[in-house]
This record gives sequence, C-alpha cells and structure tokens, in this order.
Amino acid sequence: MKSKKITLLNAVGWGGTIVFAAAVIIAVYMMAHGMGQVPGIDFGPGQYYYTDIPGWQKYFIPNHYENHVPLAVLIGLFFAWGLLMYRLWTFLDSKWK
Repeated sequence: MKSKKITLLNAVGWGGTIVFAAAVIIAVYMMAHGMGQVPGIDFGPGQYYYTDIPGWQKYFIPNHYENHVPLAVLIGLFFAWGLLMYRLWTFLDSKWK
C-alpha cells in the first residue's frame, strides 16, 4: 500500500482550512473595529478579560453560591468521565479498523 504524506489539507480538508481562515479574518476585523470591548474601560489589550472590569468579583464570584458536593467527588467524576470517553473512543476505533 502506498503511504500518503500527511499534510494540513489532508488532515483537516478544505472545509476546515476555510473555517480556520475565516475565523482569523473575523478576529482581526473585530479587533480592528474594537468590537467586544467593555464600554468606558480602556486598559489596552487586556480590556477583553473580565478581571479588568472594576468589581468583577460581584458578577463572577457571588457569595450566595455554595457547592455542596465535595471536591474529591467532583475530581472523581472528572476522571470517570475521561475514562468512559477513552473506552468509547477505543471501542469505536476498533470497529472502524
């Protein structure tokens, strides 16, 4: 069997290349026109991030929320989900070989 050289276009195809190029062009356009910035705040390039908003804690860290699930359970669920997805991936990969 002839081995095919893997290039960017072979890996993602024309559709993926077009979507990537469009995303870069749109991002440059948005930055050039100042879209997405918080009005009245001028901290330079960092003004896109919520930590540059004065008093951002009251929007993103409310005091009334309390997590009743222990952190160890959340970490365990994270790794269980990762293991489940790995097993699904290997199962599907073995079916398509």
